[in-house]
Amino acid sequence: MFVKIRNSSLSLAFLFLVGILGAPVTCALDHSLSHPPAGDSEKPSSTPAVSLAAGNLAQLASDYRANADELTWARYATYVRDLLALPQYVSAEPAQIIAANPSLSEFKVRVSETGIGNFRVWSFPRIAESHAVVFQTPARTTAIPLPQTVSLREARIVGGGMAAPAAPVAHAKPTPTGKGKLKGRPVAAAHPVAHVVHVVHATGPKSLVLIGADRTSGTLWFKGFQLVEGMPEATELFSSLPAFFTQNVTGKAAFAGNDIVLTIQPPVVRKEKVEEEKPAGVVKDTVSKPAAAASTAGYKVVLKFVGGKYTLSGHAPDDAPFSVALSFAQAVASAKPELAKSWLVDSKLVSIPKYLGLFGKVSPPMRLVAMSNAAGASRYRLVTSGKNDLIIEVGRILQAGRLKGQLAIRALFVAPADAIAQRLSGTLVMPAGVTPAAPAASTGVSSSTAPAPKN
Repeated sequence: MFVKIRNSSLSLAFLFLVGILGAPVTCALDHSLSHPPAGDSEKPSSTPAVSLAAGNLAQLASDYRANADELTWARYATYVRDLLALPQYVSAEPAQIIAANPSLSEFKVRVSETGIGNFRVWSFPRIAESHAVVFQTPARTTAIPLPQTVSLREARIVGGGMAAPAAPVAHAKPTPTGKGKLKGRPVAAAHPVAHVVHVVHATGPKSLVLIGADRTSGTLWFKGFQLVEGMPEATELFSSLPAFFTQNVTGKAAFAGNDIVLTIQPPVVRKEKVEEEKPAGVVKDTVSKPAAAASTAGYKVVLKFVGGKYTLSGHAPDDAPFSVALSFAQAVASAKPELAKSWLVDSKLVSIPKYLGLFGKVSPPMRLVAMSNAAGASRYRLVTSGKNDLIIEVGRILQAGRLKGQLAIRALFVAPADAIAQRLSGTLVMPAGVTPAAPAASTGVSSSTAPAPKN
């Protein structure tokens, strides 16, 4: 039954009846929310940003400070892992998370970008009780255990496909019809359009590679994990490397794409407290003395990622300093001291390879191995297979004159034979114009020459 109402109340009654009947009001409200009036969308939202501060994490950090042991740290680290799995922490920048939770900064958290989106590795290399890292992905977070004494240095996702450009393929556009005119303007003639075709070369499945180091000895540690459910170890990644490199190598490591560039250095010799010998009745001073010298520069080695595995290859750069060192070494092997002198800043330095008996030495062939740079100069070790090796330092000429700024050999050093250098592949040093014997050539190591500077 309908009741007659005044016209002024018609709209109110209509809305009341429509509300009883059902959906039209709801649809109208939904439409108004999904399409706000012009101008409202430009107003800043009053909804506060989601806070990244975690009060429980602060309390767990306090517990660890009060009693630093494996248990209190495990509680803190587990909470960090669970925290990083929440959507707001996945989408946030690491700097924002660290700023909102001061304990992360206090405990020297390290965030390693893996090269893919929001895939990151969180670690605490300064915490002795930390024996795991947290692998954060948009889907989940996973705690990856580390050996007791190892701390993380580098992390990266390697493998997958790699696109290589092929020759362009030309496709011609259809020839325009008509008289070649469009609204009084000439139509451009048809021309071929080149489409570059990319060929994808598979380099193995994607894997997470971790590089760590022993906190005490500095020995490098390598490990790979498959990016599948459960993240099992990718044992094949480093199966082609000698055990020497995965057990006894110390130094620095960095990723260059999928490859790993190593600067192998001798272990750091710790300083020991030694009491000076003094006569009776004289107070002894406790001083810090090094147990042994550790000034030897490192050797550059590249672990190449080929076919889903890392293989060992000597780092033989083809840059100008290397060419200088190789040309000098070839002159020495050719028994041409006058030619060797042309590479030296001080010609008197030629007495050093003479002293070592290197002039004319071709058997066994010497090898040139790149070392780490020192004080703006490039260093190379001439491995002689004898009691002593020769260190060659190449740098710019600093003295005023027409040769200033050119490359030359600034210094030569005698160094005892080194076990690490003897295991490294390098560039064979043979007299200029001499082809290495078949066994040597089969190693795949070649040499090159460069013109000597004119004095």
